[in-house]
Amino acid sequence: MLTHLRPGTRGLTLIELMIVVAVIALGTALALPGLRTWTANAQMRSSATALQASLKLAQSEAVRSFRQVVFFRTSDTTCSPNATADAAGARWIVKVLPLTTGGTALATQCGVMLDNAENFTVTGPTAVCFGANGRPLQLTTSQTGVGAACSSGTNGRIIYGLAPTVTTANLKQLQVWLTLGGSVRTCEKTRQLSDTVLDGCPEINLAPTS
Repeated sequence: MLTHLRPGTRGLTLIELMIVVAVIALGTALALPGLRTWTANAQMRSSATALQASLKLAQSEAVRSFRQVVFFRTSDTTCSPNATADAAGARWIVKVLPLTTGGTALATQCGVMLDNAENFTVTGPTAVCFGANGRPLQLTTSQTGVGAACSSGTNGRIIYGLAPTVTTANLKQLQVWLTLGGSVRTCEKTRQLSDTVLDGCPEINLAPTS
């Protein structure tokens, strides 16, 4: 059965439709920069959280195995205990050191430094070691067997810094702190830690340790 429109009822004209499309396009254009900033900050926060978790993984492996463990950056993609360290490497490996000279080393875990975050950089030590008590340990290049010595930190902390490759307004700069006591936390570099700023760093503008 056909129905008829009531007199005076009509759809949108072409001009009205174009106006609606223009308003939607304008709103999208205004919101896009903010959305990009939010997305970039979310990716950086995710990468910092992943790096923090990776360090805790190496720490827990040292405690579990009651052996010395090396967390190091590398370009190796095979997750091999024979991999060598690379200060600019995009991946990481957790290597359990042998108990005795000539013993077997194990690569228990591996991963990427910046997952799905190509516009960020990570600065900081190439290698970090943990003792059986879960605390950072300073080892020489020959002791680690990865071609890099483990960082001793500065002023009681070892710091990794995460920053965008191109600095623009409202983009965060994060740091992952590893204290010599063994605690690991993520904080925002440009915010001072206080009773009301819980995600700030204890001291602002600290350079990552090497």
